[in-house]
Amino acid sequence: MRRIHVPILMIILTLISVGCASTPAAVTPATGPEVRQVSMRLQWFPQYQFAGYIVAKVKGYYADVGLDVALNPGGPDLVPLPLVASGKDTFGSTGADTIFTSREQDIDVVALATWFQTSPVAFMVHRDSNIHGPQDFPGHTIGMFYGDNVETEYLALLAATGVSRETITEIPGDFSLAPFLQRRADIWPVYATDQPNTARREGASINLIVARDYGVQLMGDVLFTSATFARENPNTVRAFVSATLRGWAYAISNPKETVDLIAAYNPDLSTDQLTFEANETIKLITYGVGKLCPGYNNLAVWESEAKLLRDLAILKAPAKLDAALNNTYVSQYYAGKGVRCVE
Repeated sequence: MRRIHVPILMIILTLISVGCASTPAAVTPATGPEVRQVSMRLQWFPQYQFAGYIVAKVKGYYADVGLDVALNPGGPDLVPLPLVASGKDTFGSTGADTIFTSREQDIDVVALATWFQTSPVAFMVHRDSNIHGPQDFPGHTIGMFYGDNVETEYLALLAATGVSRETITEIPGDFSLAPFLQRRADIWPVYATDQPNTARREGASINLIVARDYGVQLMGDVLFTSATFARENPNTVRAFVSATLRGWAYAISNPKETVDLIAAYNPDLSTDQLTFEANETIKLITYGVGKLCPGYNNLAVWESEAKLLRDLAILKAPAKLDAALNNTYVSQYYAGKGVRCVE
């Protein structure tokens, strides 16, 4: 999966101008959701990356808490951030970096849960390329997806290893792997959860270079909504977060059953590809604090990413973490199970 980047503020203005495993607690009028019909905008088509939402929908976890949830696919023209910020969708999936950069543009969104505790981005190379790390990037060609988490991770990796961007040839990224498979590019940014398996199935022998191996710690997918919706509809947000956490708990504990469930939900996907994606996705979700508390917003990691984005001049000012994050609902979920996520 690739996150799509577009000029966020422009799209929001356009949209507004057009028209703007445990038994869950019983839903009562006092605790029930203020808004029952809500939508969730994925970043791409339904796949294991979004297993928590799909499981919660199919197995009735959303219905259990009084919600009627529409899961809407994402794509180049269906980007979650502007759709949620403009009110076209209730909830969405995006990257942690997008939360920061959007808020700096006065787009008032708030992260509710962090699914990928570490980044899914990797840099794929042919095994016979003699490229073993970023120190070997100079003199080679890389595909680049400008303005999104891929470029952020690329810049952070170069900064961490002292490699000059000017020594590397960049070409615009493509949503197919053809430029890499045809060796028009030596290095190709991928989501490690699915695209390496696709490349291998096409006959490529590959290696992956991962920025966290060089001290770069960035996060990936987060659940978010508009700050206004969160403020005005706390019961709805609580219900959606808790049911989605329940969905992820099932997906993590029952990967094979979840693969079959998603394959039935989206017949375009093969069980082989979904099985690979399940194994890689669960590693990212259970990384760090996610091993005990999937979905938890680790303040220290968010602070670290905010500092890195500031150091890279992606953020012009220090981020206001208290406004960017709302850990209330994830914390309540785990507290209700007697789990303390951080000391």
